[in-house]
Amino acid sequence: MAGLYVQVPFRQEPRSSDGTSTAGPGSADESAFVEALSQEADRYAQHPPTGAPVSTLYLGSNRPSALSSTLLDAITGALRPVVDASAIPEATIELPPDDISPSYLNDLQQLGLTRVSLEALSFVPDDLRTVRVAHSIDDLFRTLRHVRRAGVDTVSVDLSFGGAEHSLSHWKASLHRAVELRVPHIALHERDPSKVLEADQKERARRLGFAMRFLRAKGYEQYELTHFARPDHRSRHQENYYAHGNYLGLGPGAESFWWPDRTDHSTARRWSNVSAPAAYVDRLRSDRSPVAQRESLDCSALAREHMLLRLRTKAGLDLDVLTTIPTACASRIVAASSPTPSRSD
Repeated sequence: MAGLYVQVPFRQEPRSSDGTSTAGPGSADESAFVEALSQEADRYAQHPPTGAPVSTLYLGSNRPSALSSTLLDAITGALRPVVDASAIPEATIELPPDDISPSYLNDLQQLGLTRVSLEALSFVPDDLRTVRVAHSIDDLFRTLRHVRRAGVDTVSVDLSFGGAEHSLSHWKASLHRAVELRVPHIALHERDPSKVLEADQKERARRLGFAMRFLRAKGYEQYELTHFARPDHRSRHQENYYAHGNYLGLGPGAESFWWPDRTDHSTARRWSNVSAPAAYVDRLRSDRSPVAQRESLDCSALAREHMLLRLRTKAGLDLDVLTTIPTACASRIVAASSPTPSRSD
């Protein structure tokens, strides 16, 4: 299988000091994006990647705003040359936990979207006010109720830890609240891990360790280091990614990985689009490729990626799978996963 990821570049701005928030780009920018996305999808339809059918769709970005139903319909229509959202088993959209209406959620289902991912961040009001996100705790509770009543198959919430605004007691309270609300899928995100001081690393590790023990005790399966799910609520899209599967990325800044022939490492490719939405639109409007970087992956890179991805999962690194990939790549993975022998003088 393969996944299709679409980077939607519209977002909600943080709340101002008076508690209001402003929306992202206007209709002209949205229309230009949909037109460009349609052109990029047509490019792949004319020269489709071989090796795996697209089985999951994920519409997301860093902090997308709640796009109108009309715009979502236009986006799913633009993607139809590559995938029909209504005909695949899992289609996810990231949404902010603002007041999403029941009619909006019904429209999502009509478009074939089966899964909603909410960037909750925290279930503690003080945490949300500190980071000035665009939603309140009341918005979050209301949206969760609407999602449940609309019968959306799965809702996932993202909870972050490690920021200065998060005390240990707040972190525990967020996890307890998520469980009390019967959220079927929880993803943990560390805030700014590259800026962690060495003195704080042990504290962050303790918080992750608490989450792992607590959620497992409450019936959640930790199928990946930071992803926890009730039975039958795993993310197929995430599972494909951590299985080192193929995925196609459309939209500004989107990345793709495609390795169609697992017996030949020379077929492995990675590429990424220009990140600026205006540059993305301009390139496609002038019939140029939006790709900014291309990379051919050798055995060392593939072995390293395969090992690091699989070691994050519950299934772990299965060395039997090495019989299906090139011998040179397999030997690199075995070498990387073997303990280093001790040396004595």
